[in-house]
Amino acid sequence: MDFSNYLANATINATTRGVPYAPPVKVYVSLYTTDPTKDDTGLEVSGSGGTYSREELKLGMPFDGVSTNENLMQWNTATTDWGVITHVAIHDSETGGNMLYYTPLDVPKNIEIGDQFQITVSNLKLTLS
Repeated sequence: MDFSNYLANATINATTRGVPYAPPVKVYVSLYTTDPTKDDTGLEVSGSGGTYSREELKLGMPFDGVSTNENLMQWNTATTDWGVITHVAIHDSETGGNMLYYTPLDVPKNIEIGDQFQITVSNLKLTLS
């Protein structure tokens, strides 16, 4: 996953300039129909009839700079077409907030009425190198 500009700047400031960074207590996965870019300017799936919301992410203990999700993440069943999900991102808030990381999906997924997007255990991998 790529760092967002927000997290890259916060990390540089915290590790080299002594500027404190308060990490989030919880993080959430969001779905995008366009590339969010390092500045989080992409198109996140919106309310979509009230069924879309970000899903909480629980990462396992990192090993050699790699951590994977410990929880099955299942979004609500779509009551409207969400479009083609091309990217996922990790945010520091359930709504709004700051994007921390983002990545394209290996295979984009079209979510139509009645579909449910999910990420199974260990299928979301956060790698820092």
